[in-house]
Order: sequence, then structure tokens, then C-alpha cells
Amino acid sequence: MTAPRSLRELFDQLGLQVVEATDDTVVLEMPVDERTTNTAGGLQGGLIATMADVAAGQLASRATPFGFGIATTDLFVRYLRPIKVGPARAVAKILRTGKRSVVVQVDIHRGEDNELAATSTINFAAV
Repeated sequence: MTAPRSLRELFDQLGLQVVEATDDTVVLEMPVDERTTNTAGGLQGGLIATMADVAAGQLASRATPFGFGIATTDLFVRYLRPIKVGPARAVAKILRTGKRSVVVQVDIHRGEDNELAATSTINFAAV
């Protein structure tokens, strides 16, 4: 694998892809394999946070008047259980849109049993 030249190329190398998108939700999936797991065999926590941020950003830019003129101002992830079998599935929904910000909730589910593995809240500001 060569070093990615862009975020899009990195996401492609990781297998991160949009599988569903509507005005209300964005769903991303990522395979769980030797490239993405930690020493305990679970999906690496930073990649879970990345999934949440990307899913939320896709939805926020698509469903608000801010478009791609947004920036993540804070991101909180609560890890509930490991994801050892994929694909991991991130489901983003908007919680609130303000005059200059948007808050998105993302739930990340395990592929093996669809159990909730992590939940995240991300705030974006218009830039």
C-alpha cells in the first residue's frame, strides 16, 4: 500500500464508504481487518472517531445551508463494546441546526450482531 495523497484516497484504502444517504441520515461502513484493528483485535478507536466525524460532516454539509463551509469544533465518543467483526456501520442524524452551527449524533454498530458499539456527538461551526 502506498501513502495516500489525499483524505479521499486514505478513506478508499481503509474501505470507508457511504452506503446510504438521505436528507436526514448518512450511513458509512468500514471493514474490520488487519489494517484497521488494534492489538486486542478490535477496530481501532481513532478510526471509530474518524468514521463518526466523516459521517457527521457528510450529513452536516449536505443537509444545512453551510455546505462544505463547516469545521468540527468538538467531538465526543463513548466506546461501549469492541467491534471485532465488520463491517462497522456509522449512522449519522442531525440533532440541532442553529444559525452558525449544527450538532450531529452518530451511532456506530458492530457488523456481527448490529449491537451499538459506540456513540458520538459532533458539533460543527459554519466558517
